[in-house]
Amino acid sequence: MEMFILWVALSIAVGLFASNYRNRSGFGWFVLSLLISPFARLRVRCGLQVPWRGCRMKPKSVLLAALLVCVGSGLAGCSSDGGVRVRVEAAIERLGSAVARLGEDLDANRLRNAQLIKEYAAKVAAQKPDIRDLTRILAREATREGTLYTGLTTRLDEVKALLPPEGAEPQAYASVAEEINSLAAASASDEFDRALADPLNVLADLSDGQLPRVDSVSAGASRSANAATDFGPGSQLVGNPNYGQWQTGSGGTSFWVWYGQFALMRDLLGGPRIGYGAWAGGRDYSYYHDYGRRNYTSPSARRQQTQVESTARRKFASEGRTFRSPYARQRQGASSRVARQKFASRSTSGSRFGSGSASRTSSGATSSRPASMRGFGSSSRGPRRGK
Repeated sequence: MEMFILWVALSIAVGLFASNYRNRSGFGWFVLSLLISPFARLRVRCGLQVPWRGCRMKPKSVLLAALLVCVGSGLAGCSSDGGVRVRVEAAIERLGSAVARLGEDLDANRLRNAQLIKEYAAKVAAQKPDIRDLTRILAREATREGTLYTGLTTRLDEVKALLPPEGAEPQAYASVAEEINSLAAASASDEFDRALADPLNVLADLSDGQLPRVDSVSAGASRSANAATDFGPGSQLVGNPNYGQWQTGSGGTSFWVWYGQFALMRDLLGGPRIGYGAWAGGRDYSYYHDYGRRNYTSPSARRQQTQVESTARRKFASEGRTFRSPYARQRQGASSRVARQKFASRSTSGSRFGSGSASRTSSGATSSRPASMRGFGSSSRGPRRGK
């Protein structure tokens, strides 16, 4: 009777250990240990393959040791990347579905700011026919062909290449987990809608006051609140890697260069050549820089941002000048609506991208807010094992 109680107790202990510390099925390992224990007992009683003669251990002690060795050897495999890799691959699959749902929302014209972009583009094109090509490019941001959305699909493909080789330690998945969480947040319809405020407000500024800014205070009020420099229309998109990049010359000075057709911002609007040092200290509010940078910046673009800032910091120091990081402080300028929404999202930032179901927002768009996924978070320590 005493041996039976010990047998069951140890099996329960194995199940609890597997569930709480190895993220495995507690019941499954309980049953497995129940099945293994009689064979361990049989080896003790029959001396199978073991010269028990002269052994000073009591049968009870031998049973305990055999049980722990047998089950411990099975649980040792839990520390490999097998379980983590399966969860990462499942998360990537769910992420693909979330990005696809966002595309469907754009196709169905469900996002408020996407609707306004199309309306504003049409009105500005009628008001200023000479920049019609530019308004057409900005209007495309409200569709699947926009650079903001295609940036998400590109990063979705790239995240698969970030997977470490099989057999890697769970900590090796830290960068993948961080990118999955960022992409999951970026593909949520309400977050993407807020990010569209930047190209939308470029159109508002191009209307010369005929169209109001959305999710932001007026251009004049924003510049006054932030003591910002006026870099001309389109300055909300400067520094956003979805629309251009900083190019550093041999002298260490970096200037903003627009991608592709966005070069029309320079060709049609003119304005000053924007240097990184002046922009870093004098930039105004934009949704990307003050709220969305983490979600809408790829790992490679983030590394480039860090490199450009480091280069500028060294150059300023060598010239005896004080460098001000563009992200040393958050700029004011968001509407109260956006501020409330971002505050609420921070309150629930413990959620992770997982198997949560999509829901509809009040505007009818699909809300793909990340759901719980144990072991994945934004911590640099990487995925956790167990609870």
